[in-house]
Amino acid sequence: MSETTEADACECGYEFAGDGPVKCPECGERLREPIHRYFNLDQIEDLRDAAHSIDRRYDHALRDEALIVVSADLGTRPNETVQLTRSMFDLDNEEVMLPAGIQKDYPIENKSPSAATLRLDPYDQFNTVRLLRQYFRTLEDDQEHLFPSRLNDQMSTQTVRDIVTELAVEGDVAPRRTDGQPADPEEAHPHAFRHSVANYMLAADSNLWEVRNRLRHQSVLTTERVYEHFQRR
Repeated sequence: MSETTEADACECGYEFAGDGPVKCPECGERLREPIHRYFNLDQIEDLRDAAHSIDRRYDHALRDEALIVVSADLGTRPNETVQLTRSMFDLDNEEVMLPAGIQKDYPIENKSPSAATLRLDPYDQFNTVRLLRQYFRTLEDDQEHLFPSRLNDQMSTQTVRDIVTELAVEGDVAPRRTDGQPADPEEAHPHAFRHSVANYMLAADSNLWEVRNRLRHQSVLTTERVYEHFQRR
């Protein structure tokens, strides 16, 4: 799914089609600016409701609601979400520990993320701990991964994408776009929850360092570059 918007031509005069390059092949100037999709808090609630209203052959309502809430609370990347296990969660202390091994590597040689401990539901938006206690009781004793599929112990990232899109269509939830253009529910994808975290944190007057720590960027400069548009509102 495209997350970019294009201009018509570079200042150097190079012209390109709508699916042209990110950088001008002539002068190297950036030609496309990123468009981020995100959900507001009301939309996240609508997605949770959709997990219980959608008509499926197998009842995965609680699993799918937990998937929405964990993604919207922690801002995990889809590849991180599918690797979460029950043992990472300390519900009594309302914390989760994300090992370095499941996190995305930094795009810097010889630099990798460290294990991170995050507080669950620090803004009291989702009742994450209560929901996870309820969800954990439905898992088999030997089921360690938080989000299994019907056939496998661990859900695939494609299945996560499919679930998010299906719930968005069921609930008629169209993600917001940072360029202000209208969107369709089919544009929903799990990475939008990561952008959602930045949106509601900055709306609650958190600073960029707090957003950086929650999303585990290598540098606060990355946070500022990606979420500058949220600060300008």
